[in-house]
Amino acid sequence: MADVERQFIQSSHLWWLLLIVISLGGGAAILFVNSLILFAAVILIANVVIIIKYPMWGLLSYLVIFLLRPGEMYPALAPLRLEMLTGMFVLVTIVVRQKVLEGKVTIPSDRITLSLVAFLVVMGLTIFTSYEKSITKDACIDFFKVLIFFYLIVTLVTDRRRFVTFMTVFFLLIGYIAFDAFKVYLAGGFVHTMGVDRMQGSTSAGGDPNTLANTLATTIPIIVGSALYFRNWMARTALIILTLGMTTLIVITASRGGMIAFLGVLFGAFVFSKQKMMVVAIGIILLPLGWMLLPDQYRDRYETLVKMEDVDQTSSGRWEIWGAGVQMMYARPILGVGAGAFSAANGSGDFGRAQYMRAHNLYIQLAATTGIIGVVVWFGFFIRFFVKKLRQLSRETANNDNNRWIMLYSNSFIIAMIALFISGMFGHSLFRYTWYLMAGITVAMDGIYQRSLRENSVSAVDPETISA
Repeated sequence: MADVERQFIQSSHLWWLLLIVISLGGGAAILFVNSLILFAAVILIANVVIIIKYPMWGLLSYLVIFLLRPGEMYPALAPLRLEMLTGMFVLVTIVVRQKVLEGKVTIPSDRITLSLVAFLVVMGLTIFTSYEKSITKDACIDFFKVLIFFYLIVTLVTDRRRFVTFMTVFFLLIGYIAFDAFKVYLAGGFVHTMGVDRMQGSTSAGGDPNTLANTLATTIPIIVGSALYFRNWMARTALIILTLGMTTLIVITASRGGMIAFLGVLFGAFVFSKQKMMVVAIGIILLPLGWMLLPDQYRDRYETLVKMEDVDQTSSGRWEIWGAGVQMMYARPILGVGAGAFSAANGSGDFGRAQYMRAHNLYIQLAATTGIIGVVVWFGFFIRFFVKKLRQLSRETANNDNNRWIMLYSNSFIIAMIALFISGMFGHSLFRYTWYLMAGITVAMDGIYQRSLRENSVSAVDPETISA
């Protein structure tokens, strides 16, 4: 009787049939499709299965793809659009899981998130005043992708374990980008400009020498904060070695803006450190020693920071570019010349000599491309709420042993922001992902902290009071 009732086709049969079909299809496809694409497709399918069960894995996968840019490392993979596919699938998975498990989709409503959404709206409005509408539309799409990344961080990094996992993967990836660039530099893959050999990233994630230097400088305080957090001596030692290595690599980018950002990091460390004399002593010892060990070409490059007669010559005409940016502010003060369209406006000839150069200044970039409204939303709302939240978290967790890690990372982010603001005098960093990644992590940290407060308040209630 049991044999009669037994199903003719069971679920295990279907899984085996699916495996056979995929194997046959893959074997046939290898005759017509690049094997690298097939390999990436298999990895992508495997990721899909894992992400459905573990969405946090999807966030980590997206972080890897976002920073390593496999489509640039292996051009054959570019048509797959791995970043877009992974990001959208993780987003859809989160939405579906929330709808099924909680009955509703949770959308962050904190002031940092709302201010970023408002800035995206402002960017969209600048399409109407843009010098090159297609460029501004692309800038809006790119910023929207950054906001998806922001949302994934806020939604998925919900406890300390996930936070530490995310930050660990982030450090490993930044370390890889840095030392991969160094490997290419040693192999002769540097760019020779301004009379000096300059290290650069092998993909757009590392970027040009200035971008790479600023990435390393703004990551250093976060790594140091992690070294203070971890109690395992091996983890601390590895993070300290990574910090020293990245400091050395900043030097051989020959980026003056990156070096100024690093000095901003040292200033921030002095401000927030309880051992100020130790920071001063380390600076007094290491800075002159490092200067003496510098090869002549790099020493000559950094000397231009203090030689006023060389400032205009070595700044690639930035005074002229900044003057054009100021004229753009006067010409289109409300919404600017269009988000991302500074080069197009500068090359139009309407604001001086036609040259397709970018702003090389965060503040001019923001004001010239998004106007007064953009300045108010970005600085008046986003940055103000961002800094206020970091200071609040730092203050409230300073004397709390369980949440001391939040204080360490909050202070690290503030120091990184100091470096970004200083380097912003010489770099167009408005759309640098560092701002928005730190903002997402800050909102996630605040969520973890608020949940811990609620849990502590519940556990502190007397059970007899409840029963009464």
